[in-house]
Amino acid sequence: MLKRTAIAIALSSLFFADAADAVTLKQSDNGDYVRLYGEVGVGGHFLTNPDYNHDEFYDTKGYVDDSFATMGITGERSQYLYRLELDYQRRNWRGGDGEFELAIDKMYVGYRFDDHQWVHFGLTDTAFDRYDHFGDFTFNKSVETGEAGDQENTIKYEAHFENLVYGVSYSYEGKHKNGQLQGDIVNGYLGWMGDYFSAVIGLEGRGGADGISKYGEQKLAGLGMRVKVLPSLFFGLNGFIEDEDLATRKSGDVYLGYETFRNFGVTLTSKYEVNAAWDIIASVNHEQYESWDVEGPNYDYTQLPREFGKERRWASLGFDYRPERGIVLSLEGRAGEAPEAVYAYARIYF
Repeated sequence: MLKRTAIAIALSSLFFADAADAVTLKQSDNGDYVRLYGEVGVGGHFLTNPDYNHDEFYDTKGYVDDSFATMGITGERSQYLYRLELDYQRRNWRGGDGEFELAIDKMYVGYRFDDHQWVHFGLTDTAFDRYDHFGDFTFNKSVETGEAGDQENTIKYEAHFENLVYGVSYSYEGKHKNGQLQGDIVNGYLGWMGDYFSAVIGLEGRGGADGISKYGEQKLAGLGMRVKVLPSLFFGLNGFIEDEDLATRKSGDVYLGYETFRNFGVTLTSKYEVNAAWDIIASVNHEQYESWDVEGPNYDYTQLPREFGKERRWASLGFDYRPERGIVLSLEGRAGEAPEAVYAYARIYF
């Protein structure tokens, strides 16, 4: 019984973050369980810079609230898995209105083949979404990888062994978070987890929805690495390169003129664990999108020229403080071509 219980806890920690703070509602001798989990976070972006946040926030205000809450339930019965998760978040992205929305973030059933392999069906995160920021230690993740994230109509297989991890997913008629179709999406990762060095490679491809939406075909490769150089000092690298087809014009309801845009981004981070409660975290970041280039052949002249041109760079320095188990207070200051000067957040997990 103890072995099965330990395995169930370990597996559940892979299905959602911060499983150690979950509330066990039911635990049976055969390893079946039901757990309630969630988090409440209040904070946001201070001193947003209108020159650098064209694509970041819905508005260029001095403070953009980024408060967030989630609650979910997960469980296992006779090796069958299930999960339902609700999110309450701000519509802060470009084109949003900054208001709260309540949405089903995940809703799936699955099956655990053994202690190391399982499969999910339904509304869930695509495979690489688990590791798309693997090498980024910052609390508010820096350079966006741009992978598909959560998708409906998804089947996902994953396997996690002592050091080797891998997974693949397929999503039928995937969608952007703005609701536009992106076509079928295939997504996967392969990684090695060690005591001193860990790395994950992710790949994604989508079929596109030519004519129906502005999103055409896409190919994406991402890499995340972590290195432990001293007992309390870690370095990380996170990066991606993407070729994305986007429509450059529209006639009525039909999108036309698809062109391939090359996008690239990289984050270098470091973390120093002062003690069990305090971490100091620093990063340097670079990202470039071909659609930003006013001198490029595919520039969208309906948009204002970027102050930073076709690429931007910024750095951050901050800390995470954990006064108690399941509580994180975070503060990050940023310099350079960053969309905001400060990010501050308080988050409690349960």
